[in-house]
Amino acid sequence: MGHLQSGKDPECRLFQKIAEQGHYAGKTRPTSTRQGTYATTASGELLASWNNNDPRFVARKLHAALAAWDRRKAQGQESFGTSALKAADLNRADRFYPEGGLVLRVNTRDLPRDRPVDKQWSNAWNQDFAWFTRDEARQFLPVSPRQGEEQTVPRPLVERLVRFHLLDNVRGQTSPFPADAVKEARLLVKVTAIKDDVALLRLEGTTRAVHRGKWPIRGFRDMNQPAAQERGLDLKLLGHARYDLKKERFVDFEVVAIGERWGGTQYNGRSRDLGAAPFGATLTLAGDSRASRVCPEHFWGYGWR
Repeated sequence: MGHLQSGKDPECRLFQKIAEQGHYAGKTRPTSTRQGTYATTASGELLASWNNNDPRFVARKLHAALAAWDRRKAQGQESFGTSALKAADLNRADRFYPEGGLVLRVNTRDLPRDRPVDKQWSNAWNQDFAWFTRDEARQFLPVSPRQGEEQTVPRPLVERLVRFHLLDNVRGQTSPFPADAVKEARLLVKVTAIKDDVALLRLEGTTRAVHRGKWPIRGFRDMNQPAAQERGLDLKLLGHARYDLKKERFVDFEVVAIGERWGGTQYNGRSRDLGAAPFGATLTLAGDSRASRVCPEHFWGYGWR
Protein backbone atom coordinates (compact mmCIF):
# COMPACT_ATOMS: atom_id res chain seq x y z
CA MET A 1 0.00 0.00 0.00
CA GLY A 2 2.81 2.42 0.84
CA HIS A 3 4.34 1.99 -2.60
CA LEU A 4 0.99 2.59 -4.31
CA GLN A 5 0.49 5.75 -2.26
CA SER A 6 3.87 7.28 -3.07
CA GLY A 7 5.08 5.68 -6.31
CA LYS A 8 5.24 7.43 -9.68
CA ASP A 9 4.64 4.60 -12.14
CA PRO A 10 1.29 4.35 -13.99
CA GLU A 11 -0.18 1.79 -11.59
CA CYS A 12 0.57 3.99 -8.59
CA ARG A 13 -0.87 7.08 -10.26
CA LEU A 14 -4.06 5.14 -11.05
CA PHE A 15 -4.40 4.07 -7.42
CA GLN A 16 -3.76 7.61 -6.20
CA LYS A 17 -6.48 8.90 -8.53
CA ILE A 18 -8.92 6.33 -7.12
CA ALA A 19 -7.97 6.85 -3.47
CA GLU A 20 -8.36 10.61 -3.64
CA GLN A 21 -12.04 10.09 -4.47
CA GLY A 22 -12.54 7.73 -1.54
CA HIS A 23 -13.08 7.64 2.21
CA TYR A 24 -9.67 9.12 3.14
CA ALA A 25 -9.48 11.67 0.31
CA GLY A 26 -7.18 14.55 1.20
CA LYS A 27 -6.56 13.24 4.71
CA THR A 28 -3.10 13.72 6.18
CA ARG A 29 -3.80 13.36 9.92
CA PRO A 30 -3.54 11.40 12.07
CA THR A 31 -1.83 9.65 9.15
CA SER A 32 -1.96 9.84 5.37
CA THR A 33 -3.09 6.21 5.01
CA ARG A 34 -5.30 5.24 2.10
CA GLN A 35 -5.95 1.77 3.51
CA GLY A 36 -9.24 0.18 2.58
CA THR A 37 -11.25 -1.43 -0.19
CA TYR A 38 -12.09 0.40 -3.41
CA ALA A 39 -14.64 -0.53 -6.09
CA THR A 40 -13.83 1.31 -9.29
CA THR A 41 -14.12 1.30 -13.05
CA ALA A 42 -11.09 0.42 -15.16
CA SER A 43 -10.61 4.12 -15.89
CA GLY A 44 -10.37 4.95 -12.19
CA GLU A 45 -13.84 6.38 -11.49
CA LEU A 46 -14.81 5.49 -7.93
CA LEU A 47 -17.96 3.45 -7.33
CA ALA A 48 -17.57 2.92 -3.58
CA SER A 49 -14.86 2.70 -0.92
CA TRP A 50 -14.61 1.71 2.72
CA ASN A 51 -12.26 0.59 5.49
CA ASN A 52 -14.41 -1.80 7.47
CA ASN A 53 -14.45 -5.60 7.61
CA ASP A 54 -17.91 -6.15 9.08
CA PRO A 55 -19.60 -8.56 6.61
CA ARG A 56 -22.95 -6.73 6.62
CA PHE A 57 -21.29 -3.36 6.09
CA VAL A 58 -19.19 -4.78 3.24
CA ALA A 59 -22.28 -6.31 1.62
CA ARG A 60 -24.08 -2.94 1.70
CA LYS A 61 -21.09 -1.23 0.11
CA LEU A 62 -20.85 -3.85 -2.62
CA HIS A 63 -24.53 -3.40 -3.43
CA ALA A 64 -23.99 0.37 -3.56
CA ALA A 65 -21.03 -0.08 -5.92
CA LEU A 66 -23.06 -2.35 -8.19
CA ALA A 67 -25.92 0.18 -8.25
CA ALA A 68 -23.47 2.93 -9.21
CA TRP A 69 -22.10 0.72 -11.97
CA ASP A 70 -25.60 0.06 -13.32
CA ARG A 71 -26.37 3.80 -13.32
CA ARG A 72 -23.23 4.50 -15.33
CA LYS A 73 -24.15 1.85 -17.87
CA ALA A 74 -27.70 3.19 -18.18
CA GLN A 75 -26.29 6.67 -18.85
CA GLY A 76 -23.87 5.32 -21.44
CA GLN A 77 -20.80 6.43 -19.54
CA GLU A 78 -17.41 5.07 -20.54
CA SER A 79 -16.22 2.36 -18.16
CA PHE A 80 -13.01 1.23 -19.84
CA GLY A 81 -9.47 2.34 -19.16
CA THR A 82 -7.95 4.73 -21.66
CA SER A 83 -4.88 2.52 -22.11
CA ALA A 84 -3.58 -0.77 -20.76
CA LEU A 85 -0.92 -0.70 -18.07
CA LYS A 86 2.23 -2.27 -19.48
CA ALA A 87 3.98 -4.73 -17.20
CA ALA A 88 7.37 -3.25 -18.10
CA ASP A 89 6.25 0.14 -16.76
CA LEU A 90 5.15 -1.19 -13.38
CA ASN A 91 7.47 -1.17 -10.40
CA ARG A 92 5.97 -4.26 -8.80
CA ALA A 93 7.89 -6.46 -6.39
CA ASP A 94 6.43 -9.54 -8.06
CA ARG A 95 8.79 -9.07 -10.99
CA PHE A 96 11.47 -10.36 -8.59
CA TYR A 97 9.58 -13.58 -7.80
CA PRO A 98 12.32 -16.23 -7.42
CA GLU A 99 11.36 -18.76 -10.07
CA GLY A 100 12.93 -22.10 -9.15
CA GLY A 101 13.92 -20.76 -5.75
CA LEU A 102 12.57 -21.31 -2.25
CA VAL A 103 9.27 -19.64 -1.41
CA LEU A 104 8.02 -20.17 2.13
CA ARG A 105 4.63 -19.48 3.62
CA VAL A 106 5.16 -17.98 7.10
CA ASN A 107 2.26 -18.24 9.55
CA THR A 108 2.49 -16.60 12.97
CA ARG A 109 0.28 -16.90 16.05
CA ASP A 110 0.24 -16.71 19.83
CA LEU A 111 0.54 -20.02 21.66
CA PRO A 112 -1.73 -21.00 24.57
CA ARG A 113 -0.99 -19.57 28.00
CA ASP A 114 -2.53 -19.93 31.44
CA ARG A 115 -3.79 -16.35 31.74
CA PRO A 116 -4.26 -14.83 28.30
CA VAL A 117 -4.51 -11.07 27.88
CA ASP A 118 -7.17 -9.73 25.49
CA LYS A 119 -9.06 -12.99 25.01
CA GLN A 120 -10.67 -11.74 21.81
CA TRP A 121 -7.28 -12.19 20.15
CA SER A 122 -6.84 -15.82 21.24
CA ASN A 123 -7.38 -17.20 17.72
CA ALA A 124 -5.54 -14.47 15.84
CA TRP A 125 -2.90 -15.39 13.27
CA ASN A 126 -1.14 -13.82 10.32
CA GLN A 127 0.55 -14.86 7.09
CA ASP A 128 3.45 -13.71 4.96
CA PHE A 129 5.81 -15.16 2.34
CA ALA A 130 9.60 -15.40 2.45
CA TRP A 131 11.63 -15.49 -0.77
CA PHE A 132 15.02 -17.02 -1.55
CA THR A 133 16.54 -17.20 -5.02
CA ARG A 134 17.52 -20.51 -6.59
CA ASP A 135 21.19 -19.92 -5.72
CA GLU A 136 20.30 -18.96 -2.15
CA ALA A 137 18.13 -22.04 -1.72
CA ARG A 138 21.06 -24.25 -2.75
CA GLN A 139 23.11 -22.73 0.09
CA PHE A 140 20.85 -24.50 2.59
CA LEU A 141 22.73 -27.72 1.65
CA PRO A 142 26.38 -28.81 1.64
CA VAL A 143 28.12 -28.42 -1.73
CA SER A 144 28.23 -32.20 -2.18
CA PRO A 145 25.46 -33.59 0.03
CA ARG A 146 26.17 -36.92 1.68
CA GLN A 147 24.49 -38.64 4.58
CA GLY A 148 25.68 -37.22 7.87
CA GLU A 149 27.06 -33.98 6.43
CA GLU A 150 26.04 -30.68 7.99
CA GLN A 151 25.73 -27.17 6.64
CA THR A 152 25.33 -23.95 8.57
CA VAL A 153 23.04 -21.78 6.47
CA PRO A 154 24.83 -18.49 5.66
CA ARG A 155 23.92 -15.92 8.30
CA PRO A 156 22.56 -13.31 5.83
CA LEU A 157 19.89 -15.78 4.72
CA VAL A 158 18.85 -16.57 8.29
CA GLU A 159 18.92 -12.86 9.15
CA ARG A 160 16.38 -12.30 6.37
CA LEU A 161 13.99 -14.56 8.24
CA VAL A 162 14.75 -12.94 11.59
CA ARG A 163 14.43 -9.34 10.41
CA PHE A 164 11.52 -9.55 8.00
CA HIS A 165 9.49 -12.67 8.76
CA LEU A 166 9.82 -13.95 12.32
CA LEU A 167 7.90 -10.93 13.55
CA ASP A 168 5.07 -10.30 15.99
CA ASN A 169 2.48 -9.44 13.36
CA VAL A 170 -0.14 -11.75 14.89
CA ARG A 171 -2.60 -8.95 15.65
CA GLY A 172 -1.59 -6.37 13.07
CA GLN A 173 1.08 -4.62 11.11
CA THR A 174 4.58 -4.36 12.52
CA SER A 175 7.91 -3.07 11.36
CA PRO A 176 10.92 -5.26 10.55
CA PHE A 177 13.89 -5.49 12.88
CA PRO A 178 16.89 -3.31 12.07
CA ALA A 179 20.09 -5.19 11.31
CA ASP A 180 21.69 -4.35 14.65
CA ALA A 181 18.74 -5.89 16.54
CA VAL A 182 19.66 -9.40 15.39
CA LYS A 183 21.55 -11.02 18.27
CA GLU A 184 21.42 -14.60 17.03
CA ALA A 185 20.61 -16.13 13.66
CA ARG A 186 21.73 -19.73 13.35
CA LEU A 187 20.25 -22.55 11.31
CA LEU A 188 22.00 -25.89 10.98
CA VAL A 189 21.02 -28.34 8.25
CA LYS A 190 22.00 -32.02 8.47
CA VAL A 191 21.65 -34.52 5.65
CA THR A 192 19.98 -37.53 7.25
CA ALA A 193 19.70 -39.63 4.09
CA ILE A 194 19.86 -39.61 0.30
CA LYS A 195 17.04 -41.52 -1.37
CA ASP A 196 16.37 -41.57 -5.12
CA ASP A 197 18.38 -38.37 -5.66
CA VAL A 198 16.45 -36.60 -2.90
CA ALA A 199 18.33 -35.28 0.13
CA LEU A 200 16.43 -35.69 3.40
CA LEU A 201 17.30 -32.85 5.73
CA ARG A 202 16.92 -32.01 9.41
CA LEU A 203 16.89 -28.31 10.31
CA GLU A 204 17.59 -26.93 13.76
CA GLY A 205 18.43 -23.44 14.91
CA THR A 206 18.00 -20.50 17.23
CA THR A 207 17.17 -16.87 16.58
CA ARG A 208 17.01 -13.85 18.83
CA ALA A 209 16.20 -10.24 18.00
CA VAL A 210 16.06 -7.38 20.51
CA HIS A 211 15.19 -3.85 19.45
CA ARG A 212 15.38 -0.88 21.82
CA GLY A 213 14.40 2.70 21.06
CA LYS A 214 11.55 5.18 21.23
CA TRP A 215 8.30 4.65 19.36
CA PRO A 216 4.52 4.67 19.98
CA ILE A 217 2.65 1.45 20.77
CA ARG A 218 -1.01 2.55 20.91
CA GLY A 219 -1.85 3.29 17.30
CA PHE A 220 -2.98 6.88 16.82
CA ARG A 221 -3.40 7.53 20.54
CA ASP A 222 0.27 8.02 21.38
CA MET A 223 1.69 8.56 17.90
CA ASN A 224 3.02 12.00 18.88
CA GLN A 225 4.42 10.84 22.23
CA PRO A 226 6.93 8.09 21.48
CA ALA A 227 8.38 6.54 24.62
CA ALA A 228 11.26 4.20 25.45
CA GLN A 229 10.41 0.68 24.29
CA GLU A 230 11.89 -2.76 23.87
CA ARG A 231 10.54 -5.53 21.68
CA GLY A 232 11.93 -8.88 20.80
CA LEU A 233 11.59 -12.49 19.79
CA ASP A 234 13.59 -15.43 21.13
CA LEU A 235 12.93 -18.61 19.16
CA LYS A 236 14.08 -22.17 18.60
CA LEU A 237 13.61 -23.71 15.15
CA LEU A 238 13.16 -27.38 14.32
CA GLY A 239 11.98 -29.13 11.21
CA HIS A 240 12.72 -31.18 8.13
CA ALA A 241 12.92 -30.71 4.39
CA ARG A 242 13.54 -32.63 1.17
CA TYR A 243 15.66 -31.34 -1.70
CA ASP A 244 15.58 -32.90 -5.18
CA LEU A 245 19.22 -32.96 -6.28
CA LYS A 246 18.37 -33.53 -9.94
CA LYS A 247 15.71 -30.84 -10.22
CA GLU A 248 17.70 -28.59 -7.85
CA ARG A 249 14.74 -27.48 -5.79
CA PHE A 250 13.03 -28.11 -2.48
CA VAL A 251 10.07 -30.47 -2.71
CA ASP A 252 9.18 -30.24 0.98
CA PHE A 253 10.00 -27.82 3.79
CA GLU A 254 8.44 -27.77 7.25
CA VAL A 255 9.95 -25.82 10.14
CA VAL A 256 8.36 -24.77 13.42
CA ALA A 257 9.67 -21.80 15.40
CA ILE A 258 8.63 -21.64 19.05
CA GLY A 259 9.63 -19.29 21.84
CA GLU A 260 8.71 -15.94 23.36
CA ARG A 261 7.79 -12.49 22.11
CA TRP A 262 7.61 -9.28 24.09
CA GLY A 263 6.99 -5.58 23.56
CA GLY A 264 4.90 -3.90 20.91
CA THR A 265 4.92 -1.56 17.94
CA GLN A 266 2.54 1.18 16.84
CA TYR A 267 0.03 -0.93 14.95
CA ASN A 268 0.49 -4.51 16.18
CA GLY A 269 -2.12 -4.39 18.94
CA ARG A 270 0.14 -5.21 21.87
CA SER A 271 -0.26 -2.08 24.02
CA ARG A 272 -1.97 -4.14 26.77
CA ASP A 273 0.16 -7.23 26.26
CA LEU A 274 3.80 -6.15 26.41
CA GLY A 275 5.14 -8.89 28.69
CA ALA A 276 6.93 -11.99 27.49
CA ALA A 277 4.48 -14.58 26.18
CA PRO A 278 4.63 -17.79 24.09
CA PHE A 279 4.73 -17.33 20.33
CA GLY A 280 4.94 -19.67 17.38
CA ALA A 281 5.54 -19.60 13.64
CA THR A 282 5.53 -22.18 10.86
CA LEU A 283 7.57 -22.04 7.67
CA THR A 284 6.23 -24.31 4.95
CA LEU A 285 6.70 -24.66 1.23
CA ALA A 286 4.31 -22.37 -0.62
CA GLY A 287 2.45 -23.47 -3.70
CA ASP A 288 2.67 -21.88 -7.13
CA SER A 289 -0.84 -20.44 -7.33
CA ARG A 290 -1.30 -16.69 -7.77
CA ALA A 291 -2.32 -16.49 -4.11
CA SER A 292 1.04 -17.98 -3.12
CA ARG A 293 3.05 -15.56 -5.24
CA VAL A 294 2.22 -12.50 -3.17
CA CYS A 295 5.41 -10.62 -2.39
CA PRO A 296 6.77 -10.49 1.18
CA GLU A 297 5.34 -7.64 3.24
CA HIS A 298 8.78 -6.17 3.84
CA PHE A 299 10.21 -7.15 0.46
CA TRP A 300 11.74 -3.75 -0.18
CA GLY A 301 14.02 -4.34 2.79
CA TYR A 302 15.62 -7.29 0.99
CA GLY A 303 17.75 -4.96 -1.10
CA TRP A 304 16.90 -6.79 -4.35
CA ARG A 305 17.09 -4.28 -7.19
